[in-house]
Amino acid sequence: MPEPQPNPKPKETVEQAAKGPAVPSDWQTALAGMPLDWETSARTCGAVVRRREVRSAGDLLRLVLAYSLWDWSLRQVAAWACLLDVAQLSDVAVRKRLRHARPWLSQLVGQQLIRVRALAPASGVRLRLLDASVITEPGSVGTDWRVHVGFDVEQSRLDEWEVTDEHGGETLLRHAIKRGEIIVGDRAYGHLKGLGYLLSAGAQCLVRLNGYNLPLKTPHGQPLEVRAWLASLSPRTTRVERAVQVSTPQGKFALRLIAQRLPPAQAEAALKRARATSRKNGTRFNPLTGVMAGWVLVITNLPAATWSARSVLALYRVRWQVELWFKRCKSLIDLDQLRAKDPELAQVYLLGKALGVILLEDQTSQHSAALQEWFDDCQRPVSLWRWTALWWDHLRQVVHGVVTLTMIEACLSKLSRYLRDSPRRRRQQLAATRHWLARFTSLGPPQDADLALAHA
Repeated sequence: MPEPQPNPKPKETVEQAAKGPAVPSDWQTALAGMPLDWETSARTCGAVVRRREVRSAGDLLRLVLAYSLWDWSLRQVAAWACLLDVAQLSDVAVRKRLRHARPWLSQLVGQQLIRVRALAPASGVRLRLLDASVITEPGSVGTDWRVHVGFDVEQSRLDEWEVTDEHGGETLLRHAIKRGEIIVGDRAYGHLKGLGYLLSAGAQCLVRLNGYNLPLKTPHGQPLEVRAWLASLSPRTTRVERAVQVSTPQGKFALRLIAQRLPPAQAEAALKRARATSRKNGTRFNPLTGVMAGWVLVITNLPAATWSARSVLALYRVRWQVELWFKRCKSLIDLDQLRAKDPELAQVYLLGKALGVILLEDQTSQHSAALQEWFDDCQRPVSLWRWTALWWDHLRQVVHGVVTLTMIEACLSKLSRYLRDSPRRRRQQLAATRHWLARFTSLGPPQDADLALAHA
């Protein structure tokens, strides 16, 4: 009697292979970092109303990140979603779903950044750098959007994000300020209202001046003409400090004014930039502006007993780190590759970038803790550029998922609506030429007029 044979393992059907894993395990891990109520908030904000095509908030978020992180067109996003069985949508439907997700994405970004801000600094001092960057729409040469950020130096990560149109200027008023924080900003933040808001909150500031946007007074209340004061200094003076005060809507505050003379080469370059700006604006060049170009001028309320003028100026140079952060975001993360002119879709794109950056920094912070000695090595530290490039590529692959040849072959018929062009008046030249070549006979080619139709 023959021994019973074990039941053969059922072969995987083509349809099952085409779908692949419903949600990759890495994607599930990424979703674990979302707020606890994020599924509920998607319904509350109107991002997920009917679960007919987009079945969950996780699938909608994946659509957003595919659009933002991979910089695809809406039709490419729709084709990818069909291939991985994330959703069966047209490009028009994808656009509609993304636009409706904007309030929900804004809430998600805010909740994630609140979590980052809640982490207590190990050093007991939170040093934050504020800055903004211009984002332009396709074909534009001006400012269309502006991204305002806060950067936590100790955590080396984003802790604030706000998107405004071209009218949203840089000001301290749009940032969350807490008592005891040290806030560092460039010349765009030197205004009375913003400084009054910061100083009344009990924070410490370090802001650069341009010599005319912030009216200063002496401790006795007399107006101080900063550029004239600099012009009166001896040519041998390299660093100088004096006490000043500002009268803000929140009251009067005592500050320190510190000036550092630039080296001759840097001063000459700054003077050339100032003259070029004057010519571009069609204004007469003010000699006092030339005096200002040769100095770095900052104001601060950091106590002189613990912060010397030299230390304050060294701290201000740390502000360059937020510039490098923006450079990484634009070069590696393509923050400035805005694809949309529609205001709602443009904001969705930028909010998707923000969520991608937050997820990226969550990943890197988890792994950098085990390699802290690498990051603390002043002689041979980790290259943040290469470190970011490594993890950004990993995050994009998590969002993208695995696509196999079997999946593509099984879904080709469904992909027709995405891969084929829309009907057009002008004939497709390559296809028309192939039709013409197919009509060759032993008597010779078709009439020349037939080929001319391919170029019509």
